[in-house]
Amino acid sequence: MSAMNALEVSGVSVVFGGLRAVDDLSFRVAESSIKGVIGPNGAGKTTLFNAISGITRQTSGKVSLGATDVTGLPPHSRAALGLARTFQNLQIFGGMTVIENVMVGRHTRLRAAWSRGLLGLSTAEERATEAVALEKLALLGLSDRAGDPAASLGFAEAKLLEIARALAAEPKLLLLDEPMAGVPLTEQNRIVEVIRQVNASGVTIVLVEHNMRVVMSVCADILVMDHGRRLAEGDPAFVARHPEVVRAYLGGEFEHA
Repeated sequence: MSAMNALEVSGVSVVFGGLRAVDDLSFRVAESSIKGVIGPNGAGKTTLFNAISGITRQTSGKVSLGATDVTGLPPHSRAALGLARTFQNLQIFGGMTVIENVMVGRHTRLRAAWSRGLLGLSTAEERATEAVALEKLALLGLSDRAGDPAASLGFAEAKLLEIARALAAEPKLLLLDEPMAGVPLTEQNRIVEVIRQVNASGVTIVLVEHNMRVVMSVCADILVMDHGRRLAEGDPAFVARHPEVVRAYLGGEFEHA
């Protein structure tokens, strides 16, 4: 595998009973790029993310992060190799503060147990972790909520918190699962800027998103899935004009500028 690929998915299938949620799917993601993954509901996008991150074991195929074959590795091992992700459904810890949630995302980088910091014990490493957490909260515009219970956040702010927590691990590859879902337009614009800033820092991003305005504006390359398979793949102009994509997903509603 070329060192220029941050991710390679080779012949991956995920089968649940008689359902092939992901069906012999192969694609690559170049280092420092933003790749979009789109498709109708039920196309297998989140199942694909679960297979890449190790949450769901693929039935067949291979997943590589950089030059490392991670097929069969558990999620924490993949995280230690530089993989981070957000979830379509919020996965925040409501009983913790906002900053504590972000510190949890940093735990793969810690030599000591992150929980000591949450219990109030002061160490240089935990102070550094708190500083990183504050930096990520500032990036997402949540600095003023750092000490608030995470459960007190509105839905859009909770989405931003999840991204901040993922970034706290300083990933090489970031999987974003529908970060715009339920987020007002004004907040969407902020998330778009964050995605661009994070990518500009060298982080490779794979983005699952239904908002075509966002996908077409930030992704250099797009994979279109339908019934678990690759329907089309290419740059935004190619995808927007692909007749099968228009028929199966875009429905003629989108025109790429």
